[in-house]
Amino acid sequence: MIDPVARHGGDAIEVSRRLGLPLDSMLDFSLNVNPYGPPSSVYDAIKAHSTQIRYYPERSYRRLKSSISGFVGLEAEYVIVGCGSTELIHSILSRFVRKGPVVLPLPSFSEYEAAAAALGLETRFINPDGLKVDLHSILALVEEGVARCVILCNPNNPTGEFLDLGLVKELIESAEERGVTILLDEAYIDLCEGSESLTLAHAVREFRNLFVLRSLTKPFGFPGLRVGYAVCNPASAREFESTAMSWRVGVLEEAAAVSALQESGFLQESKKKIRLEKEKLFRDIGSIRGLRPIESVSNFMMVDISGAGLAPRNLRWRLLSYGVLVRELGSVKGLPGNFIRVCVRRPEENRFLLEALRNVISSLDKMHPHNMVCEEKKCHQKVEDCRLCFCPFYPCLDNATGGAFVVRANGGVVWGCKDCSWVHRTDVAEALVDGLSRINTRSDDPETILNVRRRVLETCPP
Repeated sequence: MIDPVARHGGDAIEVSRRLGLPLDSMLDFSLNVNPYGPPSSVYDAIKAHSTQIRYYPERSYRRLKSSISGFVGLEAEYVIVGCGSTELIHSILSRFVRKGPVVLPLPSFSEYEAAAAALGLETRFINPDGLKVDLHSILALVEEGVARCVILCNPNNPTGEFLDLGLVKELIESAEERGVTILLDEAYIDLCEGSESLTLAHAVREFRNLFVLRSLTKPFGFPGLRVGYAVCNPASAREFESTAMSWRVGVLEEAAAVSALQESGFLQESKKKIRLEKEKLFRDIGSIRGLRPIESVSNFMMVDISGAGLAPRNLRWRLLSYGVLVRELGSVKGLPGNFIRVCVRRPEENRFLLEALRNVISSLDKMHPHNMVCEEKKCHQKVEDCRLCFCPFYPCLDNATGGAFVVRANGGVVWGCKDCSWVHRTDVAEALVDGLSRINTRSDDPETILNVRRRVLETCPP
């Protein structure tokens, strides 16, 4: 049994390798990037600069910083670059935060905690107010002199909440007075309409302890090329450069970024399309039984699946049978309930997600004993007690028992059980019924159900 659950979303390459699926047959809704990117000019730029891979990159990154400067509206001396915004999180903490606590609101991006832990920094978690970041409690810790660093994500990942800018500014001012470092991660802000008036990037002119992180790969759609940037006070930028790793952005990444930053029209058009598709996807997901989408300002949304009758991990597993990846959030700290996260993709891809969700929920409805009608009527179970008319392990993704991925008419893939006879053998059925009768298949952790299958596979091999 393969379990391709990752700490982050966007793990399509690993999942395709582990499941033996063609990468282009999968739709990755766990990846929060612009579905309309990259612009064609980015491919042209990479091709044009391909011969430069024989050389080291320019260590000062003048050309890249100049392009970012024009894009963000700050002089180049305010700009620092790195191998993606995640690398910059680690680097900034390493250089500017000597001791904790590092205050982290929940729920949020897991890499903040990972970076603090890697540096041996104490962390202080702030539980949410419902699903919202509790800025008042964070401000209180700063004013009490407890916090040494605060990391905020705006819009917040995974909730899609846009933070109260008035409170954020008050927090930054209070932190500046007390020498507290603020990392404001705006990785998703360029995918929000009106981002020019929402960003606090220009506040670095006033506050030395403020670092505003931005992404290039998310708004322009090339996460496989690792390049990101932050803006900060020029004195902090010089201090960062004095100890930063050389050649941290490759020549192809730099070429792609410089080209993308010239595509302002592409980005504005993408934002409009994403907003329209998000509104439609929100309505359509909400029309499916047991699913409740959460309002979001960004290009992704959480979905509460508490009413669907299965855990996030189980839903992710079942959607994989359709070649669809979503981000399950069952392991995210501070997130109550059962949630998944999906990004907004192109219209035809969003329709495929909706079809897969409807099919999964429909199959769950059929599994309810009162909805089962056994056409064979050959087994020893009463219909209302039968757990095997609709296989509780679907999709097992295990070809050892005869199942396999099959190509759908529309070009996608789905897990098929055509050649699986293992679950229908008398010895297997009896062992499975015995094991499953000891648990509640509708509410127990799916891993418990899978453990029953594993034990029976050992005693009754195909």
